[in-house]
Amino acid sequence: MTYFLFAVYLALFSWLVTRIQFIRKTELSGTWIAGLFILKVMAGVAYGYFFTTIPNYQQSADSWKFFFDAEKDTRILYQNPARYFLSIFDNPYGHEYRHLFSSVNSYWNDLKHTYMVKIVSLFNVFSGSRYYVNVIFYSFLTFFGPIAFIRVMNDVFPGKKLLITCSTFLFPSFLFWSSGIHKDGLVFTYLSLIVFVMYFAVKNRQLNFRNIAIVLLLLLAIFPVRNHVVLACVPGLFAWWVAERFFTKNKWIAFALVTVIGTTVFFSAKYVHPKLDLPVSITLRNKEFIKLGGNSFLPQRKLHANFSSFMQNAPQALNHALVRPYITEFQSPFYIICAIEILFIWLLVSVWFFRYNANPYKHTVVMFLFLVSMVLLLLTGYIVPQLGAIVRYRAIFFPFILVPIIATIDWKKTN
Repeated sequence: MTYFLFAVYLALFSWLVTRIQFIRKTELSGTWIAGLFILKVMAGVAYGYFFTTIPNYQQSADSWKFFFDAEKDTRILYQNPARYFLSIFDNPYGHEYRHLFSSVNSYWNDLKHTYMVKIVSLFNVFSGSRYYVNVIFYSFLTFFGPIAFIRVMNDVFPGKKLLITCSTFLFPSFLFWSSGIHKDGLVFTYLSLIVFVMYFAVKNRQLNFRNIAIVLLLLLAIFPVRNHVVLACVPGLFAWWVAERFFTKNKWIAFALVTVIGTTVFFSAKYVHPKLDLPVSITLRNKEFIKLGGNSFLPQRKLHANFSSFMQNAPQALNHALVRPYITEFQSPFYIICAIEILFIWLLVSVWFFRYNANPYKHTVVMFLFLVSMVLLLLTGYIVPQLGAIVRYRAIFFPFILVPIIATIDWKKTN
C-alpha cells in the first residue's frame, strides 16, 4: 500500500506543480518543473533513508522523531480536535512563556519540535502515517521556496533562467538538507517568499499594507522554528527599505549604517533591560552545544558575552561556517563530499573575481540576501561547534550568496 500511495501522490503532485501559475511564471517547461520536483522528492527520500542507518534513529534523528511523535498527535486529532489544536500552547515549565532565547527548559525552544510535529501530523491524515509518502507533501510545500527565489533572480539577472535554476536546485548540500522533513526547507521557503514579496513590492512601488502584512505573517511563521532568523531579517528588511527610500545611489550605505546600528543594539540592549542581554543568550546556546559533544566536535576559543570576545572569535566562526571541513578532515564519505563542495564553492568565487561582467551587489535584494546570510552564518559559527550540524545549518544560505555570483560570471570569456 505504501508503494501504491507513493506512486499515486508522486504522479499527482508532479502534474500539479506544472499547473500552478506561480510556478509556471518561472517560464520553465513542464518537463523541467516536474523533473525538479521529482528530484526534490528523491532527495527527501534519501534524507529519510540516510538517518535510518543511524543506530537508534527513532530517538536520535529529528526527522524521524517528528514522524513518530506525529503518529500520536494524529490520533489525538481524530479523537479530540480541540485538544489537538490547543496542545500547541502547552507549557510544562510553569514560568509564563519566558526564556524566549533559552535552549533549555523553554516553551519557545520546545515549540520548534511541536511546530514540525503538527505539520507532519496533518500529512499523516492523507498518507496514512507513512513517512516516505509524507516526503511528497513536504516537497510540494517547500517547492515554492526555490521557485520564488528563482523568479526574483530571473528578474534581477534576465536571460539566465537555466543557469539560475540549476544553481539554485543542484548544490548537493542544499538539495539534501532542504528536502528532508526538517526545519531547514521551511525556513528557506519562508525567507524566499519574503524576498519575493518585498522585491516585487519595491520594484512596482506597491509596498502597501497588504504586502507588509504578508511579510509579517511569513516572519511570524519563521519565529517558532528559528527565532534568530527573524532577528536578522528585520534589520535587513529595514535596510532594504531605507536604501530604496532615501538612497538613489550608493545604496550600500543604508546596509552599512543598519549593520553598525544593529551591532550597537546587540551589545548595548542589556542596559535597557538585563533580559535583553543578547550576547549572553549566544554564549549560553554555545555552552549547550558544547555539552552535546559528538564525533564532529570542533574545538573553539571560549566565547564570552562582550564585544572584544566576539571580535576575537569572528575569524574562527567564519572559518567553521564557510571553510570547514578541510579536505584533510576525512572522517567519512559524507565529510569528503562536503569538503569537495566547499572547495568548488571557493573556486566559483575565485572565478567570479576574475571574470565577473556585472556587479551583483548594486541590487538591494542581493545586498539583503548577503547581509542576512552572513549574519546567520556568523551566528552559526559562534554557537555551533559540531561540524555535522554546521553543514546542515549553512546549506540553505548557499543559493542566497552564490546564485548572484554565478549569474554574473562571464562564462564566455576565453582569456
